[in-house]
Amino acid sequence: MDLDLKERVRTASDIVEVVGSNLELRPQGRAYVACCPWHNDKKPSLQVNPQRQTWKCWVCDIGGDVFSYVMQRDGVDFGDALKTLAERAGIEIQSVRGKKITPGSPDDKTALLAAVRFAAKAYHEHLADDDSAETIAAREYLASRGINDESRQRFLIGYSPNSWSWLIDAGRAAGHGAEVLRAAGLAVSRTGSSGHYDLFRGRLMFPIHDLQDRAISMGGRIIPGGDPDKVGAKYINGPETLIFNKSRQLYGLNLARGAITKSKEVLVMEGYTDVIAARQAGIEPIVAVLGTALGAAHIEILRRFVDRVVLVLDGDQAGRSRADQVLELFVNANVDLRIITLPGGADPAEFVAEYGADALRDLAQHAPDALDHKLAGLIDGVDLTRDTHQTTKAIETMLQLIAGAESQNPLRTGQMLLRLSRTFGFPAEELRTQLNRAIERKSQRYQSPSQGMTVREAVAPVEIKPTKWQPMTGVERELLEIMVEQPDIAAIALENVDPSWLASDTSRQLFSIYRNLDINGGDLTFASVLGAIDDERLKNIWVSLDETIGRRANIVSTPMAERYENLLKRFVSTQARFDSRRKLAQLENHEINDDEAARLFNSILESQRTQQGLKQ
Repeated sequence: MDLDLKERVRTASDIVEVVGSNLELRPQGRAYVACCPWHNDKKPSLQVNPQRQTWKCWVCDIGGDVFSYVMQRDGVDFGDALKTLAERAGIEIQSVRGKKITPGSPDDKTALLAAVRFAAKAYHEHLADDDSAETIAAREYLASRGINDESRQRFLIGYSPNSWSWLIDAGRAAGHGAEVLRAAGLAVSRTGSSGHYDLFRGRLMFPIHDLQDRAISMGGRIIPGGDPDKVGAKYINGPETLIFNKSRQLYGLNLARGAITKSKEVLVMEGYTDVIAARQAGIEPIVAVLGTALGAAHIEILRRFVDRVVLVLDGDQAGRSRADQVLELFVNANVDLRIITLPGGADPAEFVAEYGADALRDLAQHAPDALDHKLAGLIDGVDLTRDTHQTTKAIETMLQLIAGAESQNPLRTGQMLLRLSRTFGFPAEELRTQLNRAIERKSQRYQSPSQGMTVREAVAPVEIKPTKWQPMTGVERELLEIMVEQPDIAAIALENVDPSWLASDTSRQLFSIYRNLDINGGDLTFASVLGAIDDERLKNIWVSLDETIGRRANIVSTPMAERYENLLKRFVSTQARFDSRRKLAQLENHEINDDEAARLFNSILESQRTQQGLKQ
């Protein structure tokens, strides 16, 4: 990690502005408060300290610096949080790590983001202001789907004129070149000749935003009744670009993040209008995939926010087929994956319009998980006691699906086998034997001749358990509080306090960070220590310590130097007692000869006299 880059980004990122970009902050004394988005917060309990550049929610027991906030908000690691804040501050990471990026070029992410932002605004304004026949038809179609003006504004719905160069011409006038529009996924290079043309023509336009509320791509839908030969497929999404990866993005997640974090559940649909219609009906924890099936990367992202994923599929044959495809996700992912196949061939927008939001909520509440959904389809109409062939075929199908998992979670696999046993009346032990054979056959197909190792064995992930820091003792906490309040005393403590005196790994690690800063000539301030902490849990402990100091500022009256001297005496006294006990144990266990025992006994007496203030 480039420490200079990290500090440049930290310095350029005011935590009040970052938190305030998605939460409503209000001043409270010298700090700010907001309702915490990670619990059902009726009284603002998330605190932002502009002086310390920290944040803290005591109810959730989470907090840290600006990097920690973005990591918690977006469910990302430190590297992604650094990129997000760097881009927000206009700091180009590639210029530090790799080749020099020319500002405004097709390789400049900032230029691509600006181009997509411009296109989203231009399409949106065109739909609202233009009165041509095609634009009026687009507005009428939205009205027929029950999408109102408020939703048009919330989702920035627009319209792209059926013209080959409308956006390119408008973009050029606004300073966005055709090559940048192409790199942003908005224009296409002409085949066999120079020049470009608009990718989206004659379509309703739906901007796709990331979790930082930045428009990163567009999706377009033709108006029913239009000529498909002229405008192409019913739905198209922008291509993969430097700023857009469709397999790792979900439509509407930026708007639904708060709702899904609180409810710990999300409904995943297949179309833009489905999300918009459901949101308009009052269902907020809702997103859509972007022209792809729900995949492992989507599950990985959603797992950061929720415990339960409900996939809402159209009731047509295609929807039923997609239900089969996600069963392997259920087997692999440590998430409660549920499936709804809507009745009557309806899509979610049609279902909500006809039956209402409560009907969809009820379906979601009682939705079967992917295993039960698949089982129901396999045994529909099958007499399990008489139709041996179909029953055996269903069992084999389920075992093959379970065996296809990239990794086998023994507990999860055992639960699935038990459910199959209850359904088919087949012994669970025999099912496990058959499953093991299926796994072995699958592994043999991927055997590595040179290593004698299956692919699954070769790439099996190593589980890394997060650090659980031990609670600090009272004397350790007081030492660190003094070091925070008085950096000058911190420098003295580093010379006088032996790290072996500290009982918890928490205090030892914080003390070690202080020592490294001191050795490298760094400041021993709270902010410097905070910046040197990489572990997010330890960072939360550090911020909590600072907040506790602030709360007790008017209660503790003893001068800081006196507090430190008393604390040092307590440390020395405690260590002396430990040393005496160790020496006594040596005497009792006869571990030394008589002369050494006599010297040891005298040293114990001398230590006791010193501790009690007695003269020699």
